[in-house]
Amino acid sequence: RVATALDDMLDDVVGAEQAARDAEVRLRAFLSDAAHELRTPVAGIRAAADTLVRADLDGPERDQLAAHVAREAARASRLIDDLLTMARVDRGLELHVVDADLRTVVEAEVRRVPLVHPSLRIRAEVPDAAVPVRIDVDRIAQVLSNLVENAARATGGRGSVLLTVDGSGPGARVTVDDDGPGIAGEDRERIFDRLVRLDEGRVSSGGVGLGLPIARGIARAHGGDVRCVPGDAGARFVVTVPRG
Repeated sequence: RVATALDDMLDDVVGAEQAARDAEVRLRAFLSDAAHELRTPVAGIRAAADTLVRADLDGPERDQLAAHVAREAARASRLIDDLLTMARVDRGLELHVVDADLRTVVEAEVRRVPLVHPSLRIRAEVPDAAVPVRIDVDRIAQVLSNLVENAARATGGRGSVLLTVDGSGPGARVTVDDDGPGIAGEDRERIFDRLVRLDEGRVSSGGVGLGLPIARGIARAHGGDVRCVPGDAGARFVVTVPRG
């Protein structure tokens, strides 16, 4: 019995060591990918700033370079914010949970989107009765925002997005449908890995591959989830959160 127990302990140690090595490999790959993503906007900022300092430019050229610096700085800042959020998810996201009506959160997102994507057609279908949930309102709003931004990129900012609220099951749900190119069945789980971007349509305008894993991490911190499921056309994501 002692020999068997020691063998089991040794197996546990070997397994833990292998898991630690695998985690280190994943961490190195993640850091390498993050550095690669940051390199592009930083290089653009540096080149434009160097030209602004060294060259004698007329007004339009100078304005164009200044706008490029601002755009690339915003892109780098957005990536850094996403990396920090992902780190918070990893170490245990602190939630400020309150009683809320899921319809209100969805309707607020529908009002926000035209301000940043005026050509995107977005609407919501919500039940007549309140859908009580126990959520961190700001974080669930972030989940919906990430999914809508994903849809906006997929449709070039000119497609249609439908948010449907359903409170009839054990957990409340928001389904986000778009009319973009869709996601192949074999990719529906892979897209939730960090810094994964598909090769076609859905990454045509610069997503860095953190929005979906952040959305899933936030939902799971609530005890819910985000899944990509087959849709009628385009992509369909389903967000579930605990009922109130």
